[in-house]
Amino acid sequence: MRVTQTVLGWPMVFALIMVGLWPLISAGAENTGFDARPLMRGRMDYERAATEVQNYIQVTFYLPGRGLYAHSISDRHPDFTWGNGVSLSALVGAARNEPTRYPPILNRFFVALDAYWDGLAPHGGYEPAPTRGGGNDKYYDDNEWMALSYTEAYELMRDPRYLDQAQRCMDFALSGWDDTALGGGIWWHVSRKSKNVCSNAPAAEACLRLACYLPPAKASELISMAKRIVAWTDKTFRDDRGLYSDSISTVTGKMNPAKLTYNTALMIRALLGLYRITGDQVYFQEAIRSADSSDWFLDPRTHAYRDAVKWSHLMVEADLEIFRATGNAHYLQRAMDNADYEYAKWKQMPPNTAIDNASIARVLWLLADMQSAGGEKFWRQVDRRMTRLGP
Repeated sequence: MRVTQTVLGWPMVFALIMVGLWPLISAGAENTGFDARPLMRGRMDYERAATEVQNYIQVTFYLPGRGLYAHSISDRHPDFTWGNGVSLSALVGAARNEPTRYPPILNRFFVALDAYWDGLAPHGGYEPAPTRGGGNDKYYDDNEWMALSYTEAYELMRDPRYLDQAQRCMDFALSGWDDTALGGGIWWHVSRKSKNVCSNAPAAEACLRLACYLPPAKASELISMAKRIVAWTDKTFRDDRGLYSDSISTVTGKMNPAKLTYNTALMIRALLGLYRITGDQVYFQEAIRSADSSDWFLDPRTHAYRDAVKWSHLMVEADLEIFRATGNAHYLQRAMDNADYEYAKWKQMPPNTAIDNASIARVLWLLADMQSAGGEKFWRQVDRRMTRLGP
């Protein structure tokens, strides 16, 4: 299989030649030391924009008496776990860029999330809403999103509580793997009615991220599990372009062919992770093919993803990860176009829900990382940890 590259315009190619980066891009080689800053000159100050949105979230949605975030402007109940996972990822980005103000808020939020943890169930996990325990309404993907943010928080804070909780989340998530229906895959919900890409792709990525910090035997188990999840998800949902359908009902046997950005995004990241660990070029080629095909998600009028930002922010994260792996400026451009579009919309009228505001903040913090030496160093270290797990 050949590694495909997105065609860039001659002005961009010339700029890349001038800064000495074109050979890396044209060769399709991974380069986790790539510095985006030369290609971001003249863009807006993403840290300033992220700070503005994050401050708005703190003023508008934060519930200081509980350390949690309200679901929306009109609904002041604590947000659901899916929204909490996005708010958590935004707070980790904020703590990385504003290390004086946000780590205490992040730590308090972490403790407050205990209200959602059900330790009385056979497999402990987060319920969608605060619980007294013994509930039966858990989503496997909710816990996977939390695990991803907890591993990132651990990389930043080095607080073992985050790593421990990431492991607990993944213990629950992997308990949802089932070989009897459809030959494998993790259920979406404990009711066991469908298997979704959104409950498998983030599980694979979280296995790989978590493996970076665990003893070799446990890391090996998680890597093997990630391989199984990726293989099953590819076989079940991947189309000829490298995009992924949404889900399949085990009740009706019907496939939901809808394509959502976050499904393909997490598979891109999982495929990149497996490439870094194994050195198998097939994983790398599949990741690039999916990334190139993701132009299909773009709205030609806005150059931004058509999906709601609560999904598309995860494709921006995948764009930046594969940019760091390939040096292909098209992925960086796509991420910046989306950040600019979402911020411009936010300036006109911020969304009603916490999850949408947090998604925008997350995108802006990720772009802010690409503009700073500290952020670039952080993500280079994260990416290289997987390479060290390899043979």
